[in-house]
Amino acid sequence: MNARDPSQPRNFTFELATSSLASLSRFAWGTKSIAESSLNKEITSDLPFSLQLFEFEACPFCRRVREALTELDLSVEVYPCPKGSVRHREVVRRTGGKEQFPFIIDQKSGIFIYESGDIVKYLFERYGEGRSPSSGLLESTIFTGWMPTILRAGRGMTRWEHSRPDPPPGKLELFSYENNPNARIVREALCELELPYILQNVGEGSPRMKLLLDASGSKEVPYFIDHNTGFQSGDYTTILSYLFETYSTVIL
Repeated sequence: MNARDPSQPRNFTFELATSSLASLSRFAWGTKSIAESSLNKEITSDLPFSLQLFEFEACPFCRRVREALTELDLSVEVYPCPKGSVRHREVVRRTGGKEQFPFIIDQKSGIFIYESGDIVKYLFERYGEGRSPSSGLLESTIFTGWMPTILRAGRGMTRWEHSRPDPPPGKLELFSYENNPNARIVREALCELELPYILQNVGEGSPRMKLLLDASGSKEVPYFIDHNTGFQSGDYTTILSYLFETYSTVIL
């Protein structure tokens, strides 16, 4: 696996095998939605998004927050902060005073928080409607949290040197849930390209699944939409090629 140049052709059999092992290492965390009560709420992709998450895909503590977001069926604006970031790490330093991840801003309450455990507890207290995180989610990072990072050889950790310096003007949208192996590979690429995107969490049992069905006609993830160009796809290999061809400074 050539981690230095993520745009190069890949052995997708090997990629999917390691990503699937990464999912198994995290058991069921980040797979199911527990937000049954949101069935009674209007679900739309056009609402303003209250939560902004600054993170990078390979970070085990960021992963714990994304797992909680899947459980709570919360969609967020994701601002990838890989090593070598030219945009989003500076926002975190300016807002919170230090460069540490994950970092979340809740625009609805005006609160910003570091530390994954504190973020998870806050999300469940504010949005969990009395629920608690799945058993072991808060405690598991020290035991298995690094396994996906190791198995994926650091994918989603470092900004690719040929990424475009400026973000696209319109939104990118990804339907995903944290522990899906195919979606993980797409999120890694979005991080390596430092592309901000709307993360629509559609874990098992998610009321948000209707949005995915309306968009793609399927319950399969990932499903990616680039509202700048009209590109849409549910095939992770096609999405990967599109991202590196469209958002790099070199002709691939």
